[in-house]
Amino acid sequence: MSDLSMKAKPGQYLTFQLMSEQYGVAIETVREINQFGEITPVPRTPDYVKGVMNLRGKIIPVVNLRIKFGMDSQDTTRDTCIIVIDTEIGQVGMIVDSVKEVVDLQENQIEPSPVLGNENAMSFVRGMGKVDNKVVILVDIVSAFSADQMGVMANFSHNEEAKAA
Repeated sequence: MSDLSMKAKPGQYLTFQLMSEQYGVAIETVREINQFGEITPVPRTPDYVKGVMNLRGKIIPVVNLRIKFGMDSQDTTRDTCIIVIDTEIGQVGMIVDSVKEVVDLQENQIEPSPVLGNENAMSFVRGMGKVDNKVVILVDIVSAFSADQMGVMANFSHNEEAKAA
């Protein structure tokens, strides 16, 4: 892909918090936001996969974004939410510390992501949004997962659906 297609585009972003940092994900990828609820652990899944949840009769995988992004996990609070996003494997839930707001970013409010080391490991960071005096890290969450990792989530979510039927 060219650098231009990898850069965050102007538009609306749902902002959420992990630790003390704010992140933003393109609003068109967000299906819904849910309060943290019951998650069923699935054996032998990667450490960042918390398990699966029943979303109106549909079994979807749930990922702890803190662990996926290399942060320490944290106990859930009343602010902990699950952002459900659409991916090529279906819907996936992402556990975040809290959801903040929807911001509308213009071209002049988006900077390219800085080169901070391993470019492949950071390829899901699409840019830095400037909102008031804060920086919002703009991410493409789906790009944070390799094709193999997405396949693992697709497989166990389909297996759980088959067991539930």
